[in-house]
Amino acid sequence: MDSKTRALLMCTLMIASALAGCLGGSDDDGGDEDVMGCTYADATNYNADATKDDGSCTYAEPEPEPEPVMGCTDPAANNHNAAAEADDASCDYGRSHADIMADYAAGTIDFGQASYELEVSRKCREQGSNNPCEIVEMSIGDASTIDPHDAYDSASGDVIEQVYDTLYRYAGDGTGNAIIEARLATGYSVSEDGLTYTFTLRDDVYFSNGDKMDASDVVYSWCRVLGYGSPDSHVGWILEQSFDCNDADGNHDDMGGLSFSVISDTSFSVTLFAPSSAFISTIAYTVGAVLNADLCEANRVDAGGENDDYCHEWMDEGPVGAGTNAYTVQTWVREDRLVLVPNWMYWESGDYNINRHTVSIVTEASTRLLAFTDGEVDFGSINIEHLVNFCDNLEDKPNVQSKSGYICSYRETFTTTLSVFNLHPNALDAGEDTSNTDANSSAVINYDCDGDGTNDCNVMETAALRTAIAYAFDYETHRRDTYDNSLAPQYGPIPTGFLYADTQTETFTYDLDHAAQLLDDAGFIRQYECDSLTHAEAPTVVAEADRTGDECRLPNVLRVMANEGNDYRIAMSSQLNEALGTLGIATQGDAKPWAEYLTMYYTRTWDIRFSGWAPDYLDPDNYWSPFAGGHSIGGDAYGSGYENQAVNDALVIGRTSQDDDTRRQAYVDAFAAWTQDPNMIIIGQYNGVGVKHDDICSPPYAAIGSAHWFDYDKLPMVNGELVGSC
Repeated sequence: MDSKTRALLMCTLMIASALAGCLGGSDDDGGDEDVMGCTYADATNYNADATKDDGSCTYAEPEPEPEPVMGCTDPAANNHNAAAEADDASCDYGRSHADIMADYAAGTIDFGQASYELEVSRKCREQGSNNPCEIVEMSIGDASTIDPHDAYDSASGDVIEQVYDTLYRYAGDGTGNAIIEARLATGYSVSEDGLTYTFTLRDDVYFSNGDKMDASDVVYSWCRVLGYGSPDSHVGWILEQSFDCNDADGNHDDMGGLSFSVISDTSFSVTLFAPSSAFISTIAYTVGAVLNADLCEANRVDAGGENDDYCHEWMDEGPVGAGTNAYTVQTWVREDRLVLVPNWMYWESGDYNINRHTVSIVTEASTRLLAFTDGEVDFGSINIEHLVNFCDNLEDKPNVQSKSGYICSYRETFTTTLSVFNLHPNALDAGEDTSNTDANSSAVINYDCDGDGTNDCNVMETAALRTAIAYAFDYETHRRDTYDNSLAPQYGPIPTGFLYADTQTETFTYDLDHAAQLLDDAGFIRQYECDSLTHAEAPTVVAEADRTGDECRLPNVLRVMANEGNDYRIAMSSQLNEALGTLGIATQGDAKPWAEYLTMYYTRTWDIRFSGWAPDYLDPDNYWSPFAGGHSIGGDAYGSGYENQAVNDALVIGRTSQDDDTRRQAYVDAFAAWTQDPNMIIIGQYNGVGVKHDDICSPPYAAIGSAHWFDYDKLPMVNGELVGSC
């Protein structure tokens, strides 16, 4: 190399040597070598001692994302999987109601298979924490029977309307009015003379045991009402007033004789005694229910004559197979509880929102209040004075407001509160055991009705005594205070809102002086030693010279009857007892358990009975005839034994006439005759507030008939919130 190149090389080496000494030191400084390795802490081969990364780091494979749990995510499906995170389109809802029933009708599946498939398809699925598929109710009174042809109390009717069906029934129209809707019937026609009705029926209705219903079941059922004669309840009058069955032997082989004609499986006709503007309405009541004729005959006990039970013992508890409606009776422990479950063969389309309806009998108002407040029950027969716990603005009931968690509703009803008189009371057996159904063995005869000097009737048969009792009742106090202004005045049988209610005017008021004068004028003077009085035995007459004015007027004690659990009736009974006592009429008025109350009613072992009346059908005759019509014209539903010929004559005209003016005048005449000879105290018409929890969805209100649980819904509570809306 040349000298220039050598000089450049030397310069470069000198610079490199100087830099090496500044940056890393020389071997003479004693420094360590770099430790090579992976210096990244998240690596699987991380070396904590490495001072210099050598590019050797390795890393673990990432965890794979978990696969979602697949399944049916719809709670309404039969195979809902609560653990499923993603729907796999496997949801099974069962076959349609229509397809299952079509196969059953064709005979390709049997009753057991049909029932199973229908349950799978139609049942309510639990989706919330509030038991959304069950409604629990607390009632103050138990049913007396589930035989629709001998039941006339509301507790029985509330069950019967779930188990049995009728050709027509009442329903709400959504505006507060009630309308007639077709059920088992599809239509009817009427002959020109207004006497013969021809009905057509559905062809897809089965009893709960799978037997198919046809026209012969309807004819059999209606004729059973007349044949059996509703010996306990007297409800048969509703059909007895319209037709007969020409069926003296009681075997129904003639299927109604001349009055009925079975035209086909889906059609029949019936001929009435006289034209009736209310006939379709009458058969909408439970007494018109259709039962399984073949099963009734198979379970009928006929020992001849009056010992024919027309299958009542079998029908009494609503057995499976008897009816065609939405539910069957699963359990009935009398005076305790009753449980209804679905009749999966029910003809109406749609799924069940309620799989179980439980009624518990609780007479103590405070117990019902606590159970309702705690959410143990959905309905609870809440007393008027307890409504303040759930409702606001109760001083203006039509504009009541609901507190959080509840729905308060004002309802104007056609329910009448009344107290009926028994003109032919029976004595009690020895020991006064009113639970003995044979207690009607002897009538109380203690008055001389024909003036021949011999007792031949009962004091309750005298119009003056009954009129005096009507003036001893404090109407306004009970309407205002006992019922907290929930009773509107009602002066006669017809409630406000019905035709011809204006034919009645206020007649009876609270006037003890007038009542005493009526008794004096009729000869009911203070002459009996009060301590000697019983229900039927002869009293001790106090010598006229020894009388102090504290003696009793009647020769016996009057039994004033109310039922346990109904605090309003008990309060009214107590007031009447006290008022009659001041007049010198001895009474006995302890409240009775519902079963005993009904037994006393049926055996006529009472004198004055507090009760109520909800309409069977929306016609004035439905109040006049059962209230004051005699048994001779198919009336007297209360078994009072009242027969007033002038009243009867007017009511027959009112029932059968098709002329508006004629009907109106008939009820004017009936009222005029009745006020001179009353057989009951008519107290008021109930207009009040009902309350329920806010998860209950009700169908449109109708002021007639019972709740139909198939039409109800209960919104599920999920995570503390109600799902859906009514």
